[in-house]
Amino acid sequence: MCAVFVAADLAAAGTIIIVDRLGLPWWAAALVAGAQALPLVLALFRPVAAWWLAFAASLPYAIGVAVVGTAAPAGVPWPWTEPGLIAYLGVTLLVACRVRVGVALAQWLLTLLLGGVLTAVLSPPSFVGDLLPLTVLQVCILAAAATLRGRSRTRRELREQEALTEFERTRRTLLEERTRIARELHDVVAHHMSVVAAQAEAAPYRVAEPPQELRDSFASIRENAVSALTELRQILGMLRSPDEKSDTRYAPQPTLESIDELVANVRAAGLRIDTVISGTERPVPQRVELSVFRIAQEALSNALRHSPGCRAEVELSYGPGDIGIRVVNSPAAPGAVRRKGTGHGVVGIWERTSMLGGSVRIGPREDGWFEVMASLPTREQE
Repeated sequence: MCAVFVAADLAAAGTIIIVDRLGLPWWAAALVAGAQALPLVLALFRPVAAWWLAFAASLPYAIGVAVVGTAAPAGVPWPWTEPGLIAYLGVTLLVACRVRVGVALAQWLLTLLLGGVLTAVLSPPSFVGDLLPLTVLQVCILAAAATLRGRSRTRRELREQEALTEFERTRRTLLEERTRIARELHDVVAHHMSVVAAQAEAAPYRVAEPPQELRDSFASIRENAVSALTELRQILGMLRSPDEKSDTRYAPQPTLESIDELVANVRAAGLRIDTVISGTERPVPQRVELSVFRIAQEALSNALRHSPGCRAEVELSYGPGDIGIRVVNSPAAPGAVRRKGTGHGVVGIWERTSMLGGSVRIGPREDGWFEVMASLPTREQE
């Protein structure tokens, strides 16, 4: 807005000067003065085009003075009017701040060439030849513009470096936190799970001729502990790896085929459970398989924790473009002791489902059973 006011003021002053020196009608003088002042505004949006307009707008006044041959007071500049010269120098500064140094130098040379030709061919004797002062002034303007551009570039590079430093600091903090979590998991959880597995393996030998049911129970405890240790090693590998790639040296990620083993483990823990598979079985993306398994695992764990002695059903359904998992369980057996949970498992189910663009329903049914039902798309583009 400030540039508009300055350009309007220069155009008005230029109009008065052109009318006085050339005797042109007001509209013609306003057109010439406006063409000299307008590039000051245009330079904010189209710097190169603004400079060419200012360059061309110098010609009408210079040619008019030569044709009319009017006398002028001492000290009048050539080949611009005073307002036109101010506008041209302002355009030069704005353009030099926004274009490459080579372009600014080319514009300076063209200005020098134009001034030299007009001074040599059209300059009246009464007008002052100010080509040399103008040249020096433009050099000063280009030097100031180069300084401003250098400072601006330095500030920008400093900001980028500060942002990069902050990013590296945040990344280092994240890696340190992940390493600390991995260390805590290894020192605490892995230790206790290893003790559980060792005790479960040694327990049958502490009793003379233990029943087969007791052997099977301790064997199931050991298998679950070893499986937990295997998955814990994978999590530790992901936490310790900067590129977050899982360590696959120990075991592959669970798939849909692992659901049968999951159901067998839960059934061995005392839960009455039935499984149903509907639809045509087909391969699905690995991330979908893993999410389906984790959802079933969390739902069955919640059933064991919150509804001891209940009856459960697991249904896996293959649709045309999705796969569904439904886990329901009856209320807890009379007299059973329930354990409170943190609610993190339900949040995890929601997050896994939403991440894959699926839908989920978690809550009690009208018959009193608790239901976890999720549908995940299996098409890659979804």
